[in-house]
Amino acid sequence: MKESIIDLLNLQTIDKKLDNIELAKGNLPEKVKKAELELEAARNELSQNKLNLEELQKELRKIESDVAILAENKKKYDEQLYAVQTNKEYDAVTLEIDTTITKIDDLENREIELLDEEKEAIESVKDATEKLEKTEENFEKTSIKLKKTIEANADKEKELTQERKDVSQKIRIDFLRLYERIRKPKGGIPLVTIDRGSCGGCYTNIPPQRIIEVREADRLIVCEHCGRILYWQDEEELTIK
Repeated sequence: MKESIIDLLNLQTIDKKLDNIELAKGNLPEKVKKAELELEAARNELSQNKLNLEELQKELRKIESDVAILAENKKKYDEQLYAVQTNKEYDAVTLEIDTTITKIDDLENREIELLDEEKEAIESVKDATEKLEKTEENFEKTSIKLKKTIEANADKEKELTQERKDVSQKIRIDFLRLYERIRKPKGGIPLVTIDRGSCGGCYTNIPPQRIIEVREADRLIVCEHCGRILYWQDEEELTIK
């Protein structure tokens, strides 16, 4: 049983080192994720603004084409006025001319509105482009920082990960499950020594009989208050550093 406790202590030592490597990254992973989301949003914004501009310009081209066709029709109606022979024919051609003029006026008024909208859309595309450039720069800068931090510890992390695997394979599965279950909630310290008759984690007094059981190490003893695994100080001397 003492060997199991020593293996668990070795595992805890390895996990502390791995935790320190993770801590070295700080909040860079979160910053990279945030920058990535901002980058995606900026790209979508630029794409949407470009699409809006294209739709406006498409409508403007359509108006220009329609106005040209109507102007040509009006020209034909104007020529027809010279060929009419009755008042009825004159009124009919005049009505077509008036209707065509009204349509042209409506289209030209819409064209003026669209030109204003196009100007705003062009400005929006420009702003979105500048925003995207800044967002890309921020994402690249943050990603490089994280990459350098990861690369600086890559070999050590790989070595520790292998050590963790090797040590874990030596531990009874039920002990390992207990360790993993309490490790994170207890701040990465699932095993604590008894310090002056108290739990080294929550400082609750340990009954004398419990202390004897911990020292004998015939089975795993956990603190009844915090649930951490208790061990005797002498066992630390046999662990990896």
